[in-house]
Amino acid sequence: MKKIIALVLSIVMVCCFSVTAFAADSPTATEKVTVTVRKADVVDPAGKVDTEYTLDKGATLTVKANSKYGTFNSWSVYKVEASVEGVSAPVNSGIITLSAVKNLAATTKTVDAAQGTDYEIVKGSLTSSEMTIKLNTTVIVCGNYDNVKTDPNVASGADGSDSAPQTSDMTVAYIAVVMLAVVAFGFGVKKVYSK
Repeated sequence: MKKIIALVLSIVMVCCFSVTAFAADSPTATEKVTVTVRKADVVDPAGKVDTEYTLDKGATLTVKANSKYGTFNSWSVYKVEASVEGVSAPVNSGIITLSAVKNLAATTKTVDAAQGTDYEIVKGSLTSSEMTIKLNTTVIVCGNYDNVKTDPNVASGADGSDSAPQTSDMTVAYIAVVMLAVVAFGFGVKKVYSK
């Protein structure tokens, strides 16, 4: 019985060693801003439309028009002044219901971002098909096509990828399965030799 208790305690201790691997990173001194890109391709960080990117304040972001949305006209850059409290998930995540999306779009207040204050154009212009901006605050960058302004509050569409979303690290689960197999093997060996 003492050996079994010792074995169980050692398994628990091994599992406890992995807990610190999931601790949050220490805060950094660099201020972070987020940018959402609608109806455009992101050139710098390889990503998808309507995804929020968290970048360092002062970082640059390059966006490029995508012809699948039509004939490109211009860029619009917005900042969010107020939004629904308690709703933090992205619209295209599948977590928010359709009614919640409508409420979010209706109550989120976006205003035109001020060039030179909220963002700075490093390369290109608001009318060029490719533009690089320096981020000074959280913004939404929208590509406008076929003489229609893109709504900054409504997602361009669902994620069209055929891959599943990335899940968290499964190291602890693998270790637990291996340890349970070792324990089962140990009990089997003990039963054979105790006869």
